[in-house]
Amino acid sequence: MVLNRMKEFTNPEFIGGHLMIIGGAEDKYNERRLLRKFVELAGQSEARILIVPVASDYPEFSADVYTQTFRNLGLQHVKVLRATSRQAVIDADAESLLEDVTGVFLSGGDQMRLVSILGGTEFARLLEERVRHSPLVLAGSSAGAAGMSAAMIVRGEATSHPHKSAIRISPGLGILQSIIIDQHFSERGRLSRLITAISYNPRQLGLGIDENTAVIISNDGTLEVHGHGTVTIVDGSHITYNDIAEVEDAQPFAVAGVQLHILRDSLRYDITNRAPIPVAEEFLLPDIE
Repeated sequence: MVLNRMKEFTNPEFIGGHLMIIGGAEDKYNERRLLRKFVELAGQSEARILIVPVASDYPEFSADVYTQTFRNLGLQHVKVLRATSRQAVIDADAESLLEDVTGVFLSGGDQMRLVSILGGTEFARLLEERVRHSPLVLAGSSAGAAGMSAAMIVRGEATSHPHKSAIRISPGLGILQSIIIDQHFSERGRLSRLITAISYNPRQLGLGIDENTAVIISNDGTLEVHGHGTVTIVDGSHITYNDIAEVEDAQPFAVAGVQLHILRDSLRYDITNRAPIPVAEEFLLPDIE
């Protein structure tokens, strides 16, 4: 226990199991590669899943879609947090909902709705406790992904260049303390707004995740990419010049020293040391007979 507390103190992203952060629009009907991976991490056929669809405009429909998808993948134990208001979450039996769960899935929708309904509730407290101190797998897609951050992008335009008022940031659920998520990334041209978010606080590590693509963060601090798109990592820890505080809201700003990494399927990144993990030579080179 002392060792775990030391790891938690020195690693702001300390978790007991895995986080699966999906950029949205994951395949639910055909190959379902990402959802299969979530089920695998959560215990395969013995997985016990809780779906949390509160971010959705149509939470009952979202719950039904994911319930059917997980059942089609062979799961017998699937339940839903059925709540359309904050009061309903407060009234829910959080202990019972999370007691035997091995995986929790946060659906897409609106991340502001997600956090305004869940934030500060007993359910959110117990969920974070389970994430930190048990092998629970927490997955989130789109809004469910963005909401994991302590500093969360809630609005923002896909601009041709970074400018100070390009985004709006608010508090998220705080599962990730120094990582900020942007989803539907390449599809909606969101590089400028993620650079803007990192320029506001270069302590944050930016993850821009494409659709039908995910990062899996393990409890050893390793991030691995899965899926059909790419993940763009924006690291502001080496910024040497940044005048975002000096310009007017609608004006562009200057920033120097930003590090950018683009990773595809199966590539990994060390989030503790902020460095890509070298790829084995045999992975890079084709076999030659």
